[in-house]
Amino acid sequence: LIRYRTDDVLDSFSESAKNFIPIMSAAFLLTSNTVGASMMVLPDLARGPGLLVSSGLIGAIYLVNLISGLLIAEVGINQYERSMCDVPSSFKEFADVNLQSEKAGNFVSAISLFCNTCVLSFDLVRAGELSTSAITNEALLPVFGTEVMETLSSVLSSGHAGLIAVATFFVTLVSTQNNKTLTGIASMCCMILFASFAGLVLPSLAMIQDPIATFTAPGSSAFGSEAFFHDISAMTPVLIASMIYQNIVPTVTKMLNYDRKQTALAITLGSSMPMMIYIAFCYSILGGGAVAGSGAGSIFLNGLMASSVFGSAMACVISIGEELEVFLSPDNDDSCGLEKESRLIEPSKDDGKESFVPYALGAIPPVLTGIYFSGGDGLVGALKASGTYGSPLLYGVIPVVLAFSQRTQILEEMKGMKITENVRVIFDKIVSTKAGEGELVP
Repeated sequence: LIRYRTDDVLDSFSESAKNFIPIMSAAFLLTSNTVGASMMVLPDLARGPGLLVSSGLIGAIYLVNLISGLLIAEVGINQYERSMCDVPSSFKEFADVNLQSEKAGNFVSAISLFCNTCVLSFDLVRAGELSTSAITNEALLPVFGTEVMETLSSVLSSGHAGLIAVATFFVTLVSTQNNKTLTGIASMCCMILFASFAGLVLPSLAMIQDPIATFTAPGSSAFGSEAFFHDISAMTPVLIASMIYQNIVPTVTKMLNYDRKQTALAITLGSSMPMMIYIAFCYSILGGGAVAGSGAGSIFLNGLMASSVFGSAMACVISIGEELEVFLSPDNDDSCGLEKESRLIEPSKDDGKESFVPYALGAIPPVLTGIYFSGGDGLVGALKASGTYGSPLLYGVIPVVLAFSQRTQILEEMKGMKITENVRVIFDKIVSTKAGEGELVP
């Protein structure tokens, strides 16, 4: 009896672990997609309103994004259940089916391309700077020699070679690897992000003498003043653009085989970790703890920046490529339209990428934007533009419209099925009436 109970416990534990691993993989994918290079500008933006107000703003945006992400996931799961074919990762195909309008799909796709281009431009410039500083680091001088290092320095310091090289790397990576491999890379980036963040921030938190006073200290702008509201309006769009992850929610639902409970848990966990990272990072910087110095601090800071930029840029390249692939290969449209019930496929099947061209074309506008605005704070303006105009519409209004439209379609289908069933029952009773008698056979 004890042996049987032990086997049951082990089987239960094995099943729980089997379900836990994909949930955490999806959560790590969301986290690595969300935390990007924009995190580095948040402490300066939070200095005006103060840490307490900024943390409340971060929490409010998290809740709005969580509702938005769960809505998108629910629409995707319902779409799969109605048609039994995989939900597309492209927002255009997603909108085409649920809004039943190609023009609406094109509009949604344009907004998605705009948002991802703004964020990717920022990421590529930061990644180019990081790669240039890493390759030309004096620590590599004994490895490559003086002549090679001088050549690398002259090539990378001229123009924007580092930015172009990084963009080429991401395009090649995304277009040649399948989703399973990319998810594994994203999980590795997330683990490096956590380790670097812990190494940088945890010692800094111990240096803060009065945590409560530091957290509640007023900002540089007087509360309620004109400067205060100006600082809030400057910080909010950047925060919105920095906390976006909904572009890969359809991919997450595929990874978890359209399981509602697992998808909701992965989205909740994966989106809450960036919120806590942002608040802790701002807290350590504004509290005077984390200072980018030399030695171990510099290593952790570079690791934090590199892992955050890598995950965010990779996800943006994926999103832009998938949107463009629909336009470049309309005949290969794998949307999950209800009329395509014959195209039943296994959920979350991983077939890899189909073409290099959409990803290469999708990287050109971000590279040009990064080259043009690479000086000063122009790229922060790109994040503000995305957070002000694109993200609230794409991830705020449109998910509600999609959910409402899909709900209306489901109710109409249920109503039609009910009428059809009533007609069938009446017909069966009529044909079963006894000949010559007006009585229905029970």
